[in-house]
Amino acid sequence: MWTWLLASYACLLLLLATFAGLIAVFVPNAHHRADAYRVLKLALGVATGTGGLITAAIKMYEHGILR
Repeated sequence: MWTWLLASYACLLLLLATFAGLIAVFVPNAHHRADAYRVLKLALGVATGTGGLITAAIKMYEHGILR
């Protein structure tokens, strides 16, 4: 169950960052590029910030701290 949930979350963030990056680079409209760049920064910040938290929670669960 946890594996599917974490894998789905990671795929969603990867797709969001990919499409926001493509729009930020290739769209000629400056307003759309600025919005896409903000979404890209947010997606990458969430991905890197929660990645460590999820890893720590998994390790604590494996060692029996979280039950």
